[in-house]
Amino acid sequence: MFENRKFESPKKEFRELAPEKFWGGSIEINDIPLEEFSKIIKEAADEQGFTYSGYRIDKPNGNFEYHFSRYPRRAFGPVAPIETYQTALNTLAEKLGAKAHEETLTEEPKFRVLLGLQEGYAAYKVENIRKMIENGEDLEMVKQQLRKEISNIEEFGIRLDEISTTEELSRILDETDFTKEHSVEEVSSILGEEFQITPAEIQSVGPWGEYREPAVVIEGDKKGLDKVYKLAEDFHQARIAVEDLQEGKSWMVETKYCEDPDKE
Repeated sequence: MFENRKFESPKKEFRELAPEKFWGGSIEINDIPLEEFSKIIKEAADEQGFTYSGYRIDKPNGNFEYHFSRYPRRAFGPVAPIETYQTALNTLAEKLGAKAHEETLTEEPKFRVLLGLQEGYAAYKVENIRKMIENGEDLEMVKQQLRKEISNIEEFGIRLDEISTTEELSRILDETDFTKEHSVEEVSSILGEEFQITPAEIQSVGPWGEYREPAVVIEGDKKGLDKVYKLAEDFHQARIAVEDLQEGKSWMVETKYCEDPDKE
């Protein structure tokens, strides 16, 4: 499981990278509005030069829990040591006046995956096309780049061969909704009752800024991981991080939609 390999099934292929040691921590946030929490976590990230790769889970009483873990991606250099994450957890908890909690491993063969619910990256990529149009690029060059950036452009109802001017293309891009968001109910229906599905929102915060996206936390027996890999690809996700809560390992899995592969 833990050596670099590719997982293959009919018409599916995934790149599973070498693991890192797992660490996870959480803070239960009581009586602090989300706006205030966002301000405090950004201050903590800026002070430490640290990125909180985490998510929020809402509680029935109106409060919420913020969880983050040792994100095993190595694209920007080695993963920081566990001590760095422990310091980040305690720093944030102190600023919030809340209690920090570090996770312990489980006895059962359990995994966890945080899966974003927004499909693909078309809405982001189309901004590059708009810039090309604004810069006066040739129509055919713009079309060629659009096909390269969004290979399934026809699925959005755009027939490039029928567009004759950059002005027309610009108008169509403005009128097209490039976002597609899946639901918690859809994930539950696809995966079935053998998995625990919890609604969440990704809130990743660092000195570079903040990213949010509706998501689900998927937990279950490790023998069901293949189904989660397939679901990630079906949702056009570039990558997911898998956490083995029994063996204390975490690793990145890249789908065919990954355009910036991680380092070995």
